[in-house]
Amino acid sequence: MTGQAAVLAAVLAALGLVAVVAAWLLSRTTGVRGDVTVLASDAGYLTPETLEDPDLRIRGRPDYLVRDRATGRVYPIEVKPTRDATVLYESDALQLAAYMVLLESRYGPEFAGYGVVRYRAAEFRVPFTAELRRKCIAAAEAIREARRAAVIHRSHEIRAKCWACGVRRACEESLA
Repeated sequence: MTGQAAVLAAVLAALGLVAVVAAWLLSRTTGVRGDVTVLASDAGYLTPETLEDPDLRIRGRPDYLVRDRATGRVYPIEVKPTRDATVLYESDALQLAAYMVLLESRYGPEFAGYGVVRYRAAEFRVPFTAELRRKCIAAAEAIREARRAAVIHRSHEIRAKCWACGVRRACEESLA
C-alpha cells in the first residue's frame, strides 16, 4: 500500500468511526434508531416539514419524521428530553396523534400506523387507534372553539408558564 492509499484508508476509517458515534448519539438522545431514514426534522437535524390536512384544519411538525428501512413505512417521533415520567402524558399522546392524523392523510398506506414519544429515560410506541384519532379531532375542535371565545381564563398558577406564553402581552391574567 502506498503512502497516499494508507492516508486515505485512515481518513475513511476515521470518518466511519465518526458516523457510527454520531448515529449512536442521535439514537441515545432522540430515540431515532439506526435502522430508519430521517425524512424531516423540527429539532434542527434536517429541514422541517409542515404537514397539513385542510379538511380537518390540523397542521404540525413532528420532531422527527422517519421511514423504517425494512418496511418502508413512515412514522413520527416526538422527543420530550426533560420529561422524567415513566407513564405517557395524555397531552403528548394527543400531540403525537395529530401528527399521525397528518401522516395518514399525506402518506396513506405508507404510514406505519404508530408513532413514538421519547422521554428522558422512557420510550412509548403509540398505536394509532380509531379512539385516539377521535380524541385528537375532538381536541382540535375544542381548541378552535376556545379560540373563538371572548375571554379565555388562565388555567394555572405557574409564573414560568405565563412567561413563555405566546399571548402573554394580551392576557389580562398573566403572572409574568
